[in-house]
Amino acid sequence: MQPCELLLVRHAAPQPDGTLDPGLSDDGRMQAAALTRYLDGEAITAVYASHLRRAVETAEPIAGARGLQVRTDEGLREWKSNATHYTGTENMADSSRTVAFREGRYEEGFLPPHNADELRATMVATVRRIGQSHIGERVVAVSHGGASNTFLAEVVGSPRRFFFNPGYASVSRVQVWPDGRFVLVSINEPGWRGAQDPALMPGG
Repeated sequence: MQPCELLLVRHAAPQPDGTLDPGLSDDGRMQAAALTRYLDGEAITAVYASHLRRAVETAEPIAGARGLQVRTDEGLREWKSNATHYTGTENMADSSRTVAFREGRYEEGFLPPHNADELRATMVATVRRIGQSHIGERVVAVSHGGASNTFLAEVVGSPRRFFFNPGYASVSRVQVWPDGRFVLVSINEPGWRGAQDPALMPGG
């Protein structure tokens, strides 16, 4: 019996609007469209997303291109913290956090206090449940940078909560086997950038 290949996608770039649940920015919509082109030709049978707008709006073009509906699953949500609004890493006001992030010192100065243990357990259970529901198929699950990090850290056996910088609309592939095992295929594929429409690129 073949495994499920689950494509764990980080949402595209959102437009911060002072809330915890912003939709995509213009750049984010272009990224989502480019990601859809990047995945063109792959036999995807289901598309999942967290309930947050930035994840759903990233998933919709992928699902729509295949005549599918986005299945929302709160198990794919981002960490819970004391934040009152969404701030992308490119818009952080705290310069020390920005420097820590750019230097890859995620554990030292970047991460806010959050539900790390709960998040890891939830993501592991959610990805396993989705994968075991689609054995022998390929599915997409659109999640978030922190959630993807903590899940993939579990897959590779790392104690870290955040060990790589997931690009917007990037793809990481994991096999989910019938017995619940995870096998890593790739992390942080940036290939959607090569699928951008030149007419939508600066100077194009």
